[in-house]
Amino acid sequence: MSPPPVQYTRTEDDIDIAWVERGVGKPLVVSTGPMIPLSTGWEPGGIWERLSHSFRVIRFDPRGCGLSERDGVFGSFHDEAMDLAAVVNEVAEPRVALMGHYIGTPAAVIAMLNEPERYTHLMLHLPIPMGGERSGMSQQSEINDLIDGTVENLLRLGWQHHDEAARRALLTMIAPTADEHTLRDLSQTMHHYPSMNRLFGLVREMRDLDLRDQLRDVEIPTLISIPYEGEGTEAGYSSTSREWARIIRGARLVVAQDDTPVLVDGAPIITQIAEALEEFIGVEQSIETAGQATRTILFTDIEGSTSLVDRLGDTRARSITREIEQLTLSAIREHDGVQVKTMGDGVLAWFGAASAAVETAVQVQHGLANHERYSDVFVRIGISAGEPIAESDDLYGTTVNQAARIMSIARGGEILVSDLLRGLLQGRGFSFEDQGRHELRGFRESVQLFKVDWRAEASTPAATEGSET
Repeated sequence: MSPPPVQYTRTEDDIDIAWVERGVGKPLVVSTGPMIPLSTGWEPGGIWERLSHSFRVIRFDPRGCGLSERDGVFGSFHDEAMDLAAVVNEVAEPRVALMGHYIGTPAAVIAMLNEPERYTHLMLHLPIPMGGERSGMSQQSEINDLIDGTVENLLRLGWQHHDEAARRALLTMIAPTADEHTLRDLSQTMHHYPSMNRLFGLVREMRDLDLRDQLRDVEIPTLISIPYEGEGTEAGYSSTSREWARIIRGARLVVAQDDTPVLVDGAPIITQIAEALEEFIGVEQSIETAGQATRTILFTDIEGSTSLVDRLGDTRARSITREIEQLTLSAIREHDGVQVKTMGDGVLAWFGAASAAVETAVQVQHGLANHERYSDVFVRIGISAGEPIAESDDLYGTTVNQAARIMSIARGGEILVSDLLRGLLQGRGFSFEDQGRHELRGFRESVQLFKVDWRAEASTPAATEGSET
């Protein structure tokens, strides 16, 4: 199986980040740091190929490595968290599951703590040591400096000067119990990765990193996995991971049956990780309910919510967004809609009738336009229809993604709908304006969009019962 096609997004500080995705189901964004190239792991037996059977797997190269922007770019763990956030925004889902692998775990945790409302679950495989702690090693700074220098020299010899002995020595440190076949596969994989230099600057940052205080603030369900605690791993990966599990409230620790920490293709630990994630996130339920109901999805967003805070201050701005949220939820209830979630400055809801969704949007826009205090606050609304994936009280999938993308194209005060939705509403008395075809990020084909003329006299027909499918 060939690797998925590469896409690009841009971070807040204007760095181009390469990312790929494959699979169906709930989105799972993975942070691996600079160690695993985007092209690997998609063959049968690979970790990402296995996970794509149950999840929509999203991976990315952090800045300074792989296919992302590299010239003169070097990023810290906090910069990598910014890269991750940019990719999450591309996924077009209100919330996603998040996985961090080894050197990618700090960026995953930092990104999650920056925007906890964006994530449903956190899975960490082999989280790195914290705060200078190297389990089983002396804490004296001169010894730490010696260790760091040794690792840096092995990196330079192994990947700058292609010294196989140095590469094997470093890999033996990473995977002390790995057999010859595993070491050979890992060496070949890492030898062809063009960004090992990115690790040089992270060696000392790893030693100085201390996330203990931040980890105590983690509130989403967390799963931590480690290899089998056999000889050679007890003093390293296991004790580090147990520390993370102790600090994060309610975290679950899973010890795999395999004692190989690296995720080379075919390693038994891959199946164990996939099965643990499926049970942890509940992916089987989402797959079973997929396609069982056609629903109309509505997304709202307050335009310029950040500038609203700058202009009015946190307290006043939050008071306004809360009142607008209540106005929106009231309109949803009046038209027999179902609120899925609120997101601070927006709402996600679904309806059995396409007309009810548009009538809700029209009522919200009329309510704001005629409100003496909020006439200068604008909401943009996107609506689409299809068969989303239902998991517990949440919705996922292409229909949800499309509605979110349509909403992001709308301007404040506008209601945009897909061509499919417009077709469902023929003869219902709504007035539409053709907006042409638009490229939606994450979608291969462009979509014809229409703007609802909610100010038109004919745009408020009576609610229609039943499904519009």
